[in-house]
Amino acid sequence: DYAGYGQQLRQTVRTWTGIPTCVGIGPTKTLAKLANRTAKNFPELNGVCDFTNLELRERYLPGTPVGDLWGVGAASAAKLAAIGVDTVGQLRALEPKHARQLLSVVGERMIHELNGVSCLALETLPASRKGIAVTRSFGRPVTSLQEMQQAVAAYATRAAEKLRHHKLAAVQGLVFMHTNQFNGDKPSHTSRTMSFLEPTDDTQELITAATQAAAEAWREGSRYAKAGIMLTELVPLTMVQTSLLATIDRAQRARLNQALDAVNLRFGRNTLVPAAAGFNRTWSTKSERKSPAFTTQWNELPTVAAA
Repeated sequence: DYAGYGQQLRQTVRTWTGIPTCVGIGPTKTLAKLANRTAKNFPELNGVCDFTNLELRERYLPGTPVGDLWGVGAASAAKLAAIGVDTVGQLRALEPKHARQLLSVVGERMIHELNGVSCLALETLPASRKGIAVTRSFGRPVTSLQEMQQAVAAYATRAAEKLRHHKLAAVQGLVFMHTNQFNGDKPSHTSRTMSFLEPTDDTQELITAATQAAAEAWREGSRYAKAGIMLTELVPLTMVQTSLLATIDRAQRARLNQALDAVNLRFGRNTLVPAAAGFNRTWSTKSERKSPAFTTQWNELPTVAAA
């Protein structure tokens, strides 16, 4: 009972998080995506649309605008409209080879998917990350190199945590910073690359490279509004090729990073931080208006006081 299972999913998410959802089910990815959109637009479906049911497909597809289809943008919709294809039902009846000529191989796959033939494989595991970025706007303009180095050290610390969480190591990356031209400041956007002797997920190594790159990119007299660190080439830890010239005790650093992550996981992020990241972070992003985390933090639960 797919529809019943979909209702169970909706209720579970609503109970656990308070977030209303809709569920779309189909024999192919394209039909499942379209079923989700249909469930949102038709109240009689009660938030769940099961397009494995042929009767439901025949009821809703003929009247669905082709622009509502996953993968059909404005340009593709215009091409289809020029040949008289305005609905998903009409597109489904189109000759696949004709669709290939009009919309490339993507269009041909779309026709097959709409007719229940799966052309897009199901990914049972998430794709490996290609890059990691940690960027923030400052709560006030940063005008000193010391504060900028504290900021990029804090961002490098967070980037290293992400690397270890995903079991990846960085080969290279960059540090950037820029001003806010809308405040009347002189436009300035600078960056410097970082490279490592061997791929690394070590917090201290990332901080050293990031603070050095920040010093090279720094322009005296600028009022920087935002900075960040991006790691642009990542490899799995199991594929790291070590260097004979390395001087770091990797085993010792791994134990240190493991202890750092364990403490911060148990007692909260930033319980332990490298001194290079600073302690009085007056440059930090403002968060006074941040919404309370009702669903994840006990100390932020709403309270009711008796009158």
